[in-house]
Amino acid sequence: MAVTIIIFSACEKETNLDLKNASPKLVVEGNVLLGIDTIINQQEMKLSLSANYTGNSNPLPVTNAIVMVNDGTNTYTYNHIENGVYRSGFIAATNKTYKLIINYEGDEYNAYETLKVGGAAIDSLTVNYFPSALGSPEGNFITVNANDPLNERNFYLWQLYINDKLMINPSPGNIYRAIQKDDFFNGRPLINYLPFDNFPVVTGDIARMHQLNISEQMHNYYYSIFNLTASSPVSGDVPPGKIRGNILNLNKSDKNALGYFGACSVSIKTKKI
Repeated sequence: MAVTIIIFSACEKETNLDLKNASPKLVVEGNVLLGIDTIINQQEMKLSLSANYTGNSNPLPVTNAIVMVNDGTNTYTYNHIENGVYRSGFIAATNKTYKLIINYEGDEYNAYETLKVGGAAIDSLTVNYFPSALGSPEGNFITVNANDPLNERNFYLWQLYINDKLMINPSPGNIYRAIQKDDFFNGRPLINYLPFDNFPVVTGDIARMHQLNISEQMHNYYYSIFNLTASSPVSGDVPPGKIRGNILNLNKSDKNALGYFGACSVSIKTKKI
């Protein structure tokens, strides 16, 4: 089924985009992570094929790829575990450039990211009540306390898990909450900072917050993703767009993978409500 888009200019032009039947692309989700306050010795990557823009099909897991990461000295092989999830056992280090290598269906994909020193750890998590505002529910929410280092330009991405489930719902407000650059708070503390204003917690919940210290390029990629998804009028109905990640197909330039391969430090804190 083709989707018809009408473009208005000096005359009316009809453009047919066959989004439903577009060839699926490789989707890569995963980062090389260095734990600031938690030892991370299992790195994880998830591979799938993009679903159609229209229709009810779900992304299909890719289970037969060869996945490796090279740090300039060592090459680490990722083994498929289940449902497109690949894992490798190694501990990351700062000041190393990590190269992602994926071989899938005759094509090789590469990406590079340097794990830099810097960023902040989470000092503590607190629970604070917020009233309903701008469509967000009222309730008790998880807030973050941290100290941004002075004289460093840092970029942050927060991930919230409630009862081990990753909470994802990018909204226009969360563009400026779940991802941040420290231009306006460099060297100052974040006190009761609220990354997510749409996921209240209740007694008995176990909340876990990940604070990723990411590169500027990774920040720009996720900011663009959040901006795109927030512009969709229907939840889950993401408008088509061209947001380029850093995972390139060396054989076919028109088949670059979707996603971004990052290398970053992460602070993890857990709180039982």
